[in-house]
Amino acid sequence: MPDRFIFNDERQENSYGFSIRTEGIDLSRFEKNPVMLNDHWNSTAHVLGKWTDIQKKAGKLSGVPEFDPDDEEAQKIAGKVKRGYLKTCSMGIRFKREDMQLIGGKPVLLNCELMEVSIVAIPSNANSIRLFVDDSEEPMTDEQIQALTLSLQSTPETNFKPDNEMKVTLTQAAMLALGLDATAETEVAELSQKVIDLNAKLKAKELQLNQFIQKQEEEKLARINLMVDNAVKVGKISADKKEEWVNLGIANEQLLKETLDNIPTKASLSATISNTGEKEVKSIDDFQKLSLEEQLAFKAEQPEAYKKLFDPKK
Repeated sequence: MPDRFIFNDERQENSYGFSIRTEGIDLSRFEKNPVMLNDHWNSTAHVLGKWTDIQKKAGKLSGVPEFDPDDEEAQKIAGKVKRGYLKTCSMGIRFKREDMQLIGGKPVLLNCELMEVSIVAIPSNANSIRLFVDDSEEPMTDEQIQALTLSLQSTPETNFKPDNEMKVTLTQAAMLALGLDATAETEVAELSQKVIDLNAKLKAKELQLNQFIQKQEEEKLARINLMVDNAVKVGKISADKKEEWVNLGIANEQLLKETLDNIPTKASLSATISNTGEKEVKSIDDFQKLSLEEQLAFKAEQPEAYKKLFDPKK
């Protein structure tokens, strides 16, 4: 089990293109209820446990997970964490719009309130961080977050004005790329706004690309799980090996498909028994004539029929 999870590292930008100042994260509410959720699902059924030993150190906010020992689902997640299959978490925070500012040319969230921290599979656009603005009860959408960060980048960071009017001369290629007249000098303010607008468009395209990649990953994982579940259902593989087969599919989906296709379907022994007249089980005597393996299969696969044999009242 990893000693601790990193909730926030102020030196790292999240997938929306901004960073969060660790010292500005208010922990007063969270420390009273340091809840650990599963994928930000706000319900009692999705509480996995709690976070302990919460620390702010060297620009990082971190904590140690404590999974509920009496919750079966929590223990499944704990097992995945222990075996190294789950390694990431995600914060749910509330903030005010004015606390998002442009620092050094990059958006920085200076202050916010930590509400919960979730265990997540892939910290992508949809769940790298869950944002609640002002008093809203609904999390911000990707479009709202994008609009907020781009509005910052479209606003000059300072009101600095030089003593003397300045001109900048660029190469013709650079001028054309920025949509400027290649034969004229350009004022600093005009050039600055063109660069800001171009950067805003780039960020928007990067966000769209990340959303597309995330969707592709989710669809791939859904296909893999469906293949593995079907293989378990028809007896090609055992249910306790499902996780290993899913990991194979994540590494190489085509290899998973070809391998499963080449595994023969396991025939149901109890079905074979019921379809064989000489081995049809209608009484205790019929049951006792079966081999030990056949008896065990009959009991496991036809529990109701097995009960009726030994308790006619049922």
